[in-house]
Amino acid sequence: MNTVTRTAVSLCIMLFALSLSAHAYVTVLLYHKFDEADSPSTSTATAQFARQMDYLEAQGYRVIGMDELYRCITGASPMPEKAVAITLDDGYLSEYTRAIPVLKEHGYPFCVFVFTRSVGAHGFMSWDQLREVRASGGDVGCHTHTHPRLTDSSPAEIEKEFRLSKEVLKENLGEEARWFAYPFGEYDDAIRAAGVKAGFRLLFTSDPGSVGRHTRPDLVPRQAIVGLNMDMDRFREKLERPPLPVSARSPGIGRLSGNTLHEISITIADPQDYHAGQIQMFLSEKGRLPTHFDPASGILTCREPLTLTRKVNRIITTARRRADGLYAMDSYMIVLPEE
Repeated sequence: MNTVTRTAVSLCIMLFALSLSAHAYVTVLLYHKFDEADSPSTSTATAQFARQMDYLEAQGYRVIGMDELYRCITGASPMPEKAVAITLDDGYLSEYTRAIPVLKEHGYPFCVFVFTRSVGAHGFMSWDQLREVRASGGDVGCHTHTHPRLTDSSPAEIEKEFRLSKEVLKENLGEEARWFAYPFGEYDDAIRAAGVKAGFRLLFTSDPGSVGRHTRPDLVPRQAIVGLNMDMDRFREKLERPPLPVSARSPGIGRLSGNTLHEISITIADPQDYHAGQIQMFLSEKGRLPTHFDPASGILTCREPLTLTRKVNRIITTARRRADGLYAMDSYMIVLPEE
């Protein structure tokens, strides 16, 4: 093989690798309670959870921890293929007694997000149990101190929730908390800014979707794996939701200027990668929206005026990828203005 041929082959291999990396993504799984019949919408059967973890292992998924996820999002490490991260919100005792033993059996890293006022209360983990979580390779992140709806809180209250929860975790666990999950998955511009100012490296939403090369550290999406109807087909479907790269949004993320949307537009990066006839937009309180898609510019537009009554909504866009037929997803939160 001559020098020119070797160079051409090397270039092809490099371009192929870059193409794979561009389409790689991480799905962050979100769990809450386990085997708690009084919470059917947020609980997961332990037997089902065990099947899900077995599935990840059998299918060759790589389970990564928070540090590696941070490096992937910031570009310090390449985005891995077939990867997930596992998060448990609120610090319920059933997470400790039911889910964490399964995770330990597999050797999977995970992160528990606790609101610090609940630690040691009935139905929640104690500080000793959280220390054990840390000693066994799990992470413990912040979920505020009192678990309020931050979109209803004053700037002073928001700052206090971030600061106090971080202080209490450091006092009891001995290390600075670096990861944060928004209570109820709700946020706006001021809340995100407060979280960044408090020093958190990753801030997790409940916006459905996966982590890709365009994901922001303060807006990490997660797929909720909860409820009695979460069978293995739905679990696999959530794993196969790659991120949809978006270069512009109107309205933007966070607070709106009024309660009526006169137009919604989403600009999809690399529109040629998607089937033009299989791109859709949804709004939480309205369902699927009538849209027009321009494949040349990548702009998806809904021009139907929409009056909102819910304080918090999500705008979700899906588009079917040409490369593998999977439906990529982008979602973000909009919040009505203060009254």
